Amino acid sequence: MNSAPKDFRSAAEQARDTAGIIGSLKHEGYVPTPEAEAIHQRADRGEITTEEAIEIFRQRALEMDAELNRKRRP
Repeated sequence: MNSAPKDFRSAAEQARDTAGIIGSLKHEGYVPTPEAEAIHQRADRGEITTEEAIEIFRQRALEMDAELNRKRRP
């Protein structure tokens, strides 16, 4: 059984909203990387769910934090 999409916005509305979110993140210091952009594009194409993309970013953040902590220790 197919379920109806939960997001009723048009593709143009979704693109506008995404651009607004990225603009806000850039204002706060976010710098997009090719790796991050690839994950976003996979989610946009439906290859992975939003939840999976969030988990990928969460794992990457934890790895980066661990790396920074290793570098800080004398």
